[in-house]
Amino acid sequence: MTLRSALTLFLWLAAHACADAAAETTFPRGPGFYYHPVKWIALILIYLSWVATCGWVDRDVHKLRIESSLPSAALIAAGVIGLALVWLMPSFWTGFFAFLLLFVITALVYVRYRNQLTDPSGRVLTEAHLRALLTRYLRVTFAEREDRKARVPVRFLGRGDKGDDTGDDGGRIQKVQDSKGYRAALELVWEATQKRATDIHLEPAKTEMTVRFRIDGILATVTPFTRAMGDAVINIFKVLSNMDITEKRKPQDGSFSAQVKDQVTDFRVASAGSIVGEKLVMRILDKTQQLVDLTQLGMRDKMREQVRAIATQPHGLLIVCGPTGAGKSTTLYACLNEIDRFQKNIITIENPVEYRLPNVTQIEVQAKAGKTFASELRSILRQDPDIIMIGEIRDQETAEIACQAAQTGHMVFSTIHSNDAITAIGRLVDLGVKPFLISSALTAILGQRLVRLLCPACKERYKPNPDTLRKANLPADKIKYFYRPPTPPEEGSSQEVCENCGGAGYFKRTGVYELLILTDKMRELIRDKPNLNAVRQEAVKEGMRYLYEDGLRKVLEGETSIQELLRVCA
Repeated sequence: MTLRSALTLFLWLAAHACADAAAETTFPRGPGFYYHPVKWIALILIYLSWVATCGWVDRDVHKLRIESSLPSAALIAAGVIGLALVWLMPSFWTGFFAFLLLFVITALVYVRYRNQLTDPSGRVLTEAHLRALLTRYLRVTFAEREDRKARVPVRFLGRGDKGDDTGDDGGRIQKVQDSKGYRAALELVWEATQKRATDIHLEPAKTEMTVRFRIDGILATVTPFTRAMGDAVINIFKVLSNMDITEKRKPQDGSFSAQVKDQVTDFRVASAGSIVGEKLVMRILDKTQQLVDLTQLGMRDKMREQVRAIATQPHGLLIVCGPTGAGKSTTLYACLNEIDRFQKNIITIENPVEYRLPNVTQIEVQAKAGKTFASELRSILRQDPDIIMIGEIRDQETAEIACQAAQTGHMVFSTIHSNDAITAIGRLVDLGVKPFLISSALTAILGQRLVRLLCPACKERYKPNPDTLRKANLPADKIKYFYRPPTPPEEGSSQEVCENCGGAGYFKRTGVYELLILTDKMRELIRDKPNLNAVRQEAVKEGMRYLYEDGLRKVLEGETSIQELLRVCA
């Protein structure tokens, strides 16, 4: 029932009441057309409240997929009967309170029924719900109670000064438990892990602390904190990370751990000062995350076999390139998963260690302790390794040692930041590595990006525009359908939000790849005088497909949308 129809019904009832009163010689509540303004205001307020509740119940029934129409019918019937009692009973207030009683009892019966169908976070008129409403609309803050803190299945753990696990650091943990904002920090971590976030951003504004989660590579804004509460939460995370809470201008970094249900998750924390306050970003590193293999990365069958063959070679250099957050480390772990770790001596140098591999020596870089990629790489060459994985090539020394190791009987895996596989060669040259060293050591370069997968529960099929197909070099007469995320519902609409993806239209991610395998011709082009255009032309002749071409395959298969592919690969 809309507000316009509700007002129309109300005016119709009032007009008929006036007509009936005019037809009578005496009016049961007094002579003439006497209406008390207080009574009118009270009646209008309860009537509009009933109409609003009817609308909410109707939307809620559809959202919860309750097949019965009894809740809506019962509430409408209660309102109609209540209005009739107001007009028919001799005493106005008797009819008014009868209307109020019928309306409230019917609404509460439905609330109790629907709360039994939802999880605790979705229940209404509970203590937590009322507190959230008061905090959101009236900015009311409530004192935290110890008996409520235990309800969040998160427990903070301490980290040592050097980043090693030291268990529960009683001093810091006790300090934050007694601090303001402790429960808010617990709930923030819990919400982020439940929403599959990989990063938490706490960004100060003048009046509030904006909170954003990076989910599937995209930042999503969630309920903000008040500025005071946000600053308190930042201080809690800084104490847990052994950072100086009095220093708010200089950048700091640290780490801590948290037990979320039965799993231990690491958090890498970095702070930075801004003109409006201190900003904090936390990277979530789930150590218990299942290690993927090459079959789960989304590669074509032929490319997967090529990468597997390269990874199992006795020596060479495989570089995975792409921007930050493109899944490069995950791909290297998948390559290591293809190797027999019980017959090979595998050593990794990482910053930080994201997955724990059995029967693999994993070293974490600590710049403050003098443990850099280059220094650790020099030392592990004396440990008789068969396989070496370097988290990232950042400088000339690391790149040269990696190339030399690949030439002396070691299989080396590493990553580098570049836009595509061809420009990765130019990146190595820019770092100062001699072209002849690159051409002789490098085996292959795998460029990659991550694209979001369309939610299988709510994706929509549509006929693509012929101009779009023409720009993508696709035959317009053979492509019948593309897929895209659903159109966002309008504000106030009763359209249901997908429970699987939360209305985002995308759920999880997969990779798009381009694989450059160096041939003798390419090595000559690199050794003599690196010409990236010539190398690119030779790679295309050898059958290399660009990232965009590999992504079009996923668009045609309905796994992602053309808009998402253009966002990532444009």
